[in-house]
Amino acid sequence: MNTLTIILPLAIICLLGYLSVRVKLFNKVQMDSLSAISFNLLVPIFLFKSTYQTNLDIAFSAQWFLTFYIPVIISFAVLFIFNHYLLKHKNNHSTLSALAATYSNTVLVAIPIIASILTPTAAGSAFVLIAFHSAVLFTLTEVFVNNSGFNTLLKAGKNPIVLSILGGFTVNLLGIDIPELLLEPLTALSASAIPLALFGLGAAMYYLPFKGNRKVALVNSFYKLMILPAFVYLLGHYVFELTSEQLFIAVILTASPTGVGAYIMATKHQAAEDISASTVVLSTIFCTLSYLFWINFLL
Repeated sequence: MNTLTIILPLAIICLLGYLSVRVKLFNKVQMDSLSAISFNLLVPIFLFKSTYQTNLDIAFSAQWFLTFYIPVIISFAVLFIFNHYLLKHKNNHSTLSALAATYSNTVLVAIPIIASILTPTAAGSAFVLIAFHSAVLFTLTEVFVNNSGFNTLLKAGKNPIVLSILGGFTVNLLGIDIPELLLEPLTALSASAIPLALFGLGAAMYYLPFKGNRKVALVNSFYKLMILPAFVYLLGHYVFELTSEQLFIAVILTASPTGVGAYIMATKHQAAEDISASTVVLSTIFCTLSYLFWINFLL
């Protein structure tokens, strides 16, 4: 399978979203409404349906969890130490810069690629890994900045993305059969979730303040797209000896570009906004090339 035929359609949808607001076809209010529909309704439906249909007998693995989360957490801590103690940046700046280099846009970018190369069922099993991704990293961010992350953990538990994943797992574990009459409209809505969300992501790129500290953002992007997934690969392949499918999923998830959530957290704490925004933009642009490398390396 030609890797470009999988990645380029996703990139083109993002580009169309970017161009649509650049030429004033849509304004920010309209795109914000689209994003709200996507992330509060369509993407949660997609995640619920995917996790509901996941084969949980092969999805749960402690080694798989550790392969994904150990590199992410260690990278976050090491990058914080490097920025804070060696580069002498302030605590909040160091924390948000570390988040920008470790927080992944897993749902919009990695999942469609995994589903295209493996199977939709395999992509569904990936939600086992990412169910706690935002909760873990956002809580770490709050702990490092304010020494208190409990409220963030509670808020993450109310997030539609997290609730839909946990809801799908619950229905799956209980063995509840969803009637075809209900499953069919859910399937139709799910089909539109990722394309619309990618379109919205492209539009969001237009509004991000891509300025200042671009060298740091470039370093962050390289770490995010190449070093972090390499860490995951080495741990999963040589230490935990994962299956080829588990290893592929873990690496592709961590090789995804930085999620916009990193910039949102930066604006919340008023620190490293420029670095976070530029890292989101650069990593999203360059992920096409890094995915070409990782997919061909792993398959």
